Amino acid sequence: MAMSAMKSVVLSSRSIPLLLPLGRRSNNAPVFVSSISTDSSSVAEKLLAAVHLRPGDVMVQNEADSDLGRAVIRTAKEKGITTINILANKPGAVEQIEILKRMGGDIVVTESYTNTWYMKRLLSDLPKPSVGLNSSEGSQATAVAKLLKEGGTFLTHGKSLPEEVAYPGADRRCVRWAEFLKAKKLTAKTF
Repeated sequence: MAMSAMKSVVLSSRSIPLLLPLGRRSNNAPVFVSSISTDSSSVAEKLLAAVHLRPGDVMVQNEADSDLGRAVIRTAKEKGITTINILANKPGAVEQIEILKRMGGDIVVTESYTNTWYMKRLLSDLPKPSVGLNSSEGSQATAVAKLLKEGGTFLTHGKSLPEEVAYPGADRRCVRWAEFLKAKKLTAKTF
């Protein structure tokens, strides 16, 4: 697409849909740029306020290297909330762990690490998390829910939970999410 007249555009970082003229195509038809994404920092603020976390509380999240995950780390650090952050097992995870720790992530691990006894030892001095933020599905969602204290809040953002919990023995015995949440007395919410 050829552009004859380019203009610089500043988009608001608020959660307001925008449709702004950017320029014109060679056939003189207008080109628009739109933004319907939300500001991750304001979502993180609202999230932490909605679940009433206070300084000293502990929360766990997956997809910690996403925009929302990073915003949660920064916001939680400012408020004195301890974060346990889980990343997918993928290339570059070691570098991401270091970046998120420098940003203020208290504990940052890969998904596979959550299934080891090292994880239990790492968390032994902390109270169990009262809030879990799930932005994934499958075993990452399971990792978040397993770490929550009984009676905690399990928040899901951007994904819907599958019918069954993903865990190593799932092929032998299926566990439905509804049963798992009920057994741990977790309150499940979507935002």
